[in-house]
This record gives sequence, structure tokens and C-alpha cells, in this order.
Amino acid sequence: MIKNTNNKKKKKGFTLIELIIVIAIIAILAAIALPKFGEVRENANIKSDIANAKNIQSAVVALIGEGKIDNGDEFEVVSTTTATDPGTVVSNYLQTVPTAKASAAKGNNFLVDVDDKGNVTISVNEDTTPAQVYPQPAEGTYAEN
Repeated sequence: MIKNTNNKKKKKGFTLIELIIVIAIIAILAAIALPKFGEVRENANIKSDIANAKNIQSAVVALIGEGKIDNGDEFEVVSTTTATDPGTVVSNYLQTVPTAKASAAKGNNFLVDVDDKGNVTISVNEDTTPAQVYPQPAEGTYAEN
């Protein structure tokens, strides 16, 4: 006697409703997570700018000690054709010339201000207004939104 094998087959797979529910859950999770990734990236860029400013400050202090930069100098950290320009001296001291990465100042060069006492302040232009990056100012922080 031959039995009908079609009746004994079990249904395999997911129903359309189950698939739609899973896709909806994934979409909700993505909608929650994507804005966070942008925030994490911006925070990483801000931290990178602060680290670059610390490196520039260390280089400037070392160059002041070597007598290559004077107290009272203000300059932008860029490579120029003038070898004695303080910005060129610092950029030659560093492996690379860093630029700002935070969105408010992206691509701008770091500005160095050495006061008469030898204190070094690193800033970067945010929409044409210099914002202090290092040391962090007492009120507010760099790249605050």
C-alpha cells in the first residue's frame, strides 16, 4: 500500500508575517543605533584634536628649550618655505602636520600662542573664531555644541 507522502511533509521556513516582524525590529534597532555612531565619531575626532594639541604643545616647549621659538610668539602650525618660521620649525619637529578633525573646525590648522612667561596655548579656528583646545579652558570645552 502506497501512502501519500505529500501529507506527511512538514512545512519548513518562516511565514511572511514572521519575516516582516523581524525586519521591523531590525529597522527600529538601526534607527536607534545610527545616530549614536555619528556622536561616537565626533567625540573621537574631538579627542584626536586634543591629543594633537598636546603633541604640538610638547613640541613647542621642547623647541623653546632649544631656543628655536621665543616667548611671545604667535603662529600657525604649517609648513612654509621659510625654515626659521616658528610654524615650520614645529611642523618639521612633528612627523606630520595635524589639522583639526572635529566638525566645527574640520581642516583648519592649529594656532599656537606662547605668552611672555612661556605658557603655551593651542587653539583652532571654529568658524573664524579661535577656540582653545589645550589646555582645556575652565569654562566650557573645545567643540561644544
